[in-house]
Amino acid sequence: MSGRISSYSGFMQMDPLIQNMTGKLNQLVNEVASGQVANPAGAMGTSAALLYQLHFQSDQQTELQTSVGLVANKLDTVQSAMSNMASTAQTITNAALSTQSNGIGTITASAASGLAAQAQAALQQVIGDLNTSYAGSALFNGNSTASPMQAADAAGGPIDTMNAVLSAAVSASGNQPLSASNVDSMLSAGGAIYNLFNNANGTSGPNYNGVFYTGSTATQNTSVLIGANQTLQYNTQANQQPFVNLLQGLSMLSLAASSQLDSSGQAELVTQGMQVLSNAQTELTVKQGTVGTVQSQMQSAITLQQSAASATQQQIATYEQANMAADSTDISSLQTQIQAAYELTAQISQLSLTHYMPTP
Repeated sequence: MSGRISSYSGFMQMDPLIQNMTGKLNQLVNEVASGQVANPAGAMGTSAALLYQLHFQSDQQTELQTSVGLVANKLDTVQSAMSNMASTAQTITNAALSTQSNGIGTITASAASGLAAQAQAALQQVIGDLNTSYAGSALFNGNSTASPMQAADAAGGPIDTMNAVLSAAVSASGNQPLSASNVDSMLSAGGAIYNLFNNANGTSGPNYNGVFYTGSTATQNTSVLIGANQTLQYNTQANQQPFVNLLQGLSMLSLAASSQLDSSGQAELVTQGMQVLSNAQTELTVKQGTVGTVQSQMQSAITLQQSAASATQQQIATYEQANMAADSTDISSLQTQIQAAYELTAQISQLSLTHYMPTP
């Protein structure tokens, strides 16, 4: 019979303890490495629903910030496009003023030709600005994705239509070049140019909607959700008055060198075109201010959203973020305990009957 006492029962008692401590140690090491608590919801028990709710809230806040941020970028692009239009209008206004250096009511042929070329190029540029899109949205066409403006040189488009309007007026005047009074009549209520840009020709003749603007004629305000039950609205459709007047002024000046005008008609068209363009610049400034107000409100909403999102993340972190200092202390303690447990197990395995017998 062996003199060694069985250590099996001692080992069986120590093994679960060692495994438990080792598992806890591995968990703490992983938490320190990742900075995150392992299975925080499990540790919270019945309060786990709160953590799930916080994550849901955080996801909603992120989605809202992304949505509002996208619209903010769109409006920045809108403002940039309108600034380009305003700059273009000012350039053409200056060019028109320079053609009248010999006095109001007179204009040289070369000056008229140069102005007409500049105005036509500006017309094409502004139409391009009004066709600006961002992230798949046509910024000057309500809620549509389609470009709202017809190209200036398209068949039956702006340039062709303006020339046709003059031709019709010449025919009506007995094929005589148009004088200043003819031009004034065309610009008065019921006149050909007035009707074109006020959509007053019905289905019988050309209108701004159709010749210049091919987008939706219904008012389409863009609504932006900025918070719970809070929305902002804005509208920059290209059939609004600032853009209509801008294109009318440029279209009129693009005809400055037309042979269908006599000298007085030519000078009057330039003078009146400058006035329309000046009105458009004023209206465009007001429109930029209106959009700017929306941008300011959106920026305030973005700031509030960021604060709310930060607060939510801080709440989540209290449940999910590892306590690095406490975990490091626990790791050291567990390592010591595990080492002690292994040493005790080793000692138990070496026990024999002689350890319990009295010394002779």
